Amino acid sequence: MRKFIVLLLFSMVTACAFGQTDYQDVVYLKNGSIIRGMIVEQVPNVSLKIETSDGSVFVYELAQVEKITKEPRKVPQGTRANAAREGAHYRGIVDVGGQIGAGTHGMDRLSLNIINGVQINPYFSIGLGTGLRLYTGESAAVIPLFADFRTTFIRDKTTPYLAVGIGYSFDASNSLRSLGFLLNPSAGIQFGLSDKIAMHVGLSYEMQRMDFVRVDHLYNGYYGTYPSFTAYTANSGALGLVVGISF
Repeated sequence: MRKFIVLLLFSMVTACAFGQTDYQDVVYLKNGSIIRGMIVEQVPNVSLKIETSDGSVFVYELAQVEKITKEPRKVPQGTRANAAREGAHYRGIVDVGGQIGAGTHGMDRLSLNIINGVQINPYFSIGLGTGLRLYTGESAAVIPLFADFRTTFIRDKTTPYLAVGIGYSFDASNSLRSLGFLLNPSAGIQFGLSDKIAMHVGLSYEMQRMDFVRVDHLYNGYYGTYPSFTAYTANSGALGLVVGISF
C-alpha cells in the first residue's frame, strides 16, 4: 500500500503554479477612444507609441490622452480552455473511456486518466498522468504512469486535437508488480464550455505490453495428466471511446 501511495502522489502532485494575471497597457483618449496593447515608446510630456495585439502601432500626443492604466488582458469566452491565452499556464485533464480488445492479445478495459500539466503555447501542452485500467474479462486492475503530449489545431472554442500518452504500468492486482510499456494515442474534437473549462470527445487506441502464458501440450505423468506452459511477452491492444474535461 505504501508503494502504491508513493507512485500515485508522485504522478498527481506537480510543481505547476497558476500563472500570474496577464496585464496590458490601456490608453484612454479625450475623444472617448480606448487603445489596448503595449506602450513601446514614450517621450515625457510630448507623445507615446502603443502597439496593439494585431501588430498595429499608433502614436498620440500626450495632449490627446485622458489617462493611461494597466488592466488585466481580457480573454474571449471559451478560448482559455482552448489554449488561446498567451503564456504558459496550468492545465488539468480528467477523462474516462471504454475500450474493446483488438488483435490476438487484445482485452476489453475501462480507463481513467488524471493529468496535471502545463499549456506551453496556444497549441501544445505537456503533462504527467496516472489513473486506472480495469480489465473486465480478467478482473484485473492496472495503474499507469505516463507523460501526456497534446496539440490543438485551431485557436477557437471548437478544435480538433491529437494526444499521446507514453509510459509504464503496474499491476495493482499483484502488489504493483511491473507490467510493461504503455502507448495510448487518441484524436477527436475539443469544445470550449467556458473561459476555463473545455470538454473533449475522441477515439483512442491503447497498447499495453504484458506477460502471457501459453499452454503448449499435455503430458501424462504417474499421478495424472499435466499441462506444459510457456511464458512470453506480447502487446495487448484495444480500441475505444474517450470523454473528458480540461480546466
